[in-house]
Amino acid sequence: MTSARICEFNKKFNTNFQIYMPEHRHFQPKKVLEEFDWVFYLHKEHFCLIRRNNKALGIKEIEDNYDENVWRTCGDDSAVTSAAWGKSSNLPMNLRKIEDVNIAKYTKDNWESLGPEWEPYAKRDTLCLGACLIKYNQAMKKTVFQNVSNNLTAPSLSLKGWYYLYHYDKEMVEEEWYESTRMVPKHTEKQNVEKVYSHTHPFIRYSIRQSIKGGRVSANRKSFETNKIDEICAILKEYNESNTEGIIDLFKEYSVNPKDKTEVHAKLKELNYSKLMTFDANGLYASAMTEGEYPKAESARAFLPEEEKEFVKLFNKQKFRPRTAILKVWFEYPKKMFFQPIPAKDKITFTNRVGQKETGTKIRFRNGFCHDVLTSIDIQEIVKSGGKIIKILDGIVYEENFKTPPYRDYILILKELRNKYKKEGDMVASNCMKLLGNSLYGKSIQKDINTSRHLKPTSIHTSKAMKK
Repeated sequence: MTSARICEFNKKFNTNFQIYMPEHRHFQPKKVLEEFDWVFYLHKEHFCLIRRNNKALGIKEIEDNYDENVWRTCGDDSAVTSAAWGKSSNLPMNLRKIEDVNIAKYTKDNWESLGPEWEPYAKRDTLCLGACLIKYNQAMKKTVFQNVSNNLTAPSLSLKGWYYLYHYDKEMVEEEWYESTRMVPKHTEKQNVEKVYSHTHPFIRYSIRQSIKGGRVSANRKSFETNKIDEICAILKEYNESNTEGIIDLFKEYSVNPKDKTEVHAKLKELNYSKLMTFDANGLYASAMTEGEYPKAESARAFLPEEEKEFVKLFNKQKFRPRTAILKVWFEYPKKMFFQPIPAKDKITFTNRVGQKETGTKIRFRNGFCHDVLTSIDIQEIVKSGGKIIKILDGIVYEENFKTPPYRDYILILKELRNKYKKEGDMVASNCMKLLGNSLYGKSIQKDINTSRHLKPTSIHTSKAMKK
């Protein structure tokens, strides 16, 4: 159960569910407080969920309450992995028959009497979360030598992991341990490493953020209307034997339906999908950080107007590389181009979901004239695919690049480990590697925080105490 769901549950039913971690570096009380309704005990590779029973629980009492037939320990990877993903076929026998509950069913008046219905679900939900946390922590320690409890966000975790791998060599050395010895990691600082700096000027940082591409985009090759989605929904309704509306809800029912799907697959294949297309690409964030030309921030300078003709000529002849720049450009795609490498950002008026007219910025693939802030690599890709650069307005030019992209080795390690874990069936660790790669990209171009929050007292008693 995530902290957001715990807060929502507490607010609705006037309860006080909390997660207690005695090993947390910032939170180490000697006993569990009485106001806790449930105790989720997490220590190294063991965890359990215990009801308070109207009395304080000490750590020793919690440990004495371990019962592996009811609560789970995570000593082996298979138990953690199966629990983490919550698959009914892989869960322990005492949890397999627990079904999801409709939280809207429970109110302030009936939640206590209906406890036997939702308590098993709460235990299973917390079990899965605990297994995910443990498995995630194991993968992070092994890969980037970081503990998740020391990092508030995944981007911070990834940045620290990259920093240590980039600046330090790791070797295993022997040290004394009680009456024997053990092998421990030793980190030695690397010599002659190219320092990595970031821009501090707010205008430059804003310009760089404008060049970042990502998110969901739509194709604008040709506008048309089709009833194919209704045909698909009709087939799924017949298979599910339900009156559920909406493709998403229908597909959820379809996915968990145990009936044979051979017949429904055949019916779906009979439909004409020639007008329905979708495109996806994997690993673009990570691959963008391994490009051969990675500029040094300290070598940046402003684009000069007298350079425009030369730069436009070099771009259109695809001879600008290996130089690097971030520029605001006008460019044009051929009118008959099928797939554009860079989407256009347009301020347009469109009809929203409730049928009202709305004006806003849309990211979409389309042909014709476009204007945007792009990196020199993106500009070259436009020309390579058949487009043409018309004009350069302003931007940033870099005089020097790194000899080797600073993030390349780290990204390649993550990619190799992700494929390795995927082959082994360890999806938790595999997804951790993906998260680290994407998070590092986001951390490198994160938005500046220009605001701060202050806590103000709301009662007279608190105000007097603070003044004293």
